[in-house]
Amino acid sequence: MSRVFVKRLTLPAILVLILLAATVSCSVANPESQPTDVEDAGPEQVTVVYWGHNFTPRVELDEKYIAEFMELNPHITVEYEAIPTDFDQKLRTALAAGTGPDLFAQWNGDIGTFYAQGAIAPVAFEAIGYDSQQAFMDLYVAPENTLQGAMFDGKLYGIPNELSIYGCYVNNRLFEEAGLDPDTDFPATWEEMLVVAEKLTKRDDEGRLVQRGFDFSWSNSVWMFLEYGAMVRQLGGSELNLLTPEAEKAMQYWVDWEANGLGGPAYFEGQMSGFIAEELAIECDMGSWARPGVLEAGIDYTVKSVPIWENAVNQNHFDIYAYFHMVNSRSEPAVQEAAWQLAEYLDSHPADYLAHTGLLQARVEVVESETFQNIPFLDVFLDQMTTSMYSPRIARFTEVADVLARVRDRIIVEGMDLKESMAIGQEEIDSILSETR
Repeated sequence: MSRVFVKRLTLPAILVLILLAATVSCSVANPESQPTDVEDAGPEQVTVVYWGHNFTPRVELDEKYIAEFMELNPHITVEYEAIPTDFDQKLRTALAAGTGPDLFAQWNGDIGTFYAQGAIAPVAFEAIGYDSQQAFMDLYVAPENTLQGAMFDGKLYGIPNELSIYGCYVNNRLFEEAGLDPDTDFPATWEEMLVVAEKLTKRDDEGRLVQRGFDFSWSNSVWMFLEYGAMVRQLGGSELNLLTPEAEKAMQYWVDWEANGLGGPAYFEGQMSGFIAEELAIECDMGSWARPGVLEAGIDYTVKSVPIWENAVNQNHFDIYAYFHMVNSRSEPAVQEAAWQLAEYLDSHPADYLAHTGLLQARVEVVESETFQNIPFLDVFLDQMTTSMYSPRIARFTEVADVLARVRDRIIVEGMDLKESMAIGQEEIDSILSETR
């Protein structure tokens, strides 16, 4: 029976077999005609772990735009964590251990350490839709200044989600009571500040200050770094080289400020505190972010540029500082790419973040927006950014800041000779920098 079956099928089936063979051959020779598992699966599924500061207005917007981003990119899952306390220490510890989030927002004071550790990756411009670094930088006002805080060897390692610089908030009422006009009498130089501040100063019968004209930030060493370091660089020096006339002149100014009874650590209660209490006529350690608090206190105010020395060699006011979105270099390549895409999506809504959080990103589009134009004195902060610098992008930034504060306090509190204290400080700075090379 089987032989009959074969015989009957052989002749008519031969053409069918030839056609089947040809079909199979074509299919094998042209695999593109067949659907593949990769094409069916779509982009690789990735998860991006993102850490941010617990600043409520920002968190609300972040959550909104993260949800939008995931809807537009269904292959990317974002695990967002707003760290409530100890963000800085948690992030530093994690990155030093080779772990940590894929994406995070941190200020430029830490970026030198992260770079030295090899913990951060340069921006992946093609992944976020730009054909070059310059094309991306052109989105910003004065990018050679505003983006320098994240530049190493000509490469950008972060996308700013907040750019800031200190300005001088002026209490108009206190100026007028002293017979001064905030616009015409505000000091443009540090030499003039001595004269104007004295006119604004009030003392009780025992000589104790009850109103200061101006004062520095005395408690936080990082704030001092942003102020003292800028004053040294205005003269063409460096706060990393204390054994110079420029560094000594700036330190002597701080020392004399306290010695002449114009202020000092005994009167400093915290950033904004004196100004909000109307015990301080000029406060120069507040950024544009301080406006809501000043308005809430009911203070009629003006904002002016931070003074510079009469013989300054540049227009560096106090230092620019910024929070940059950075990507963990230890994350997988696909995760890094997704993290940069998320960062760019979050930072591509600068007008919304400015309107709802007061945080400035200094992109050209937001500076030209109605939102920017309607907020008083934002132009003062932006103008300062176009000529000012960042603090040095060094590893162990906060340790160097602590050295500067100790130099100052040995002179003011302990009565040590200025040159002696500066020499001790230089030895400490040299030791820190040598260990990071």
